[in-house]
Amino acid sequence: MEMKVSLSPEEVKQIIKSHLEKKFGNVGNVTLEVKRELRGHYTNEHYEPVFKCAVCEVEGAE
Repeated sequence: MEMKVSLSPEEVKQIIKSHLEKKFGNVGNVTLEVKRELRGHYTNEHYEPVFKCAVCEVEGAE
C-alpha cells in the first residue's frame, strides 16, 4: 500500500538534527534554504520553489 506523508519544515529540521547528533557532539541551528527559480519556456515560464540546501551548525565530538 502506497502512502504519502507531508512533513512540515520544523519536522524536517528535527530529522536532520537527530541524524547529525549521531555524528557530531552538539548540533545547533538548522536552516533550510529554499529559493524560487524560473522554469519553462517563453510564455510558459513560471517560478517554482526549489530546495537548495540545509545549513547546520555543529560542534565536533570530543
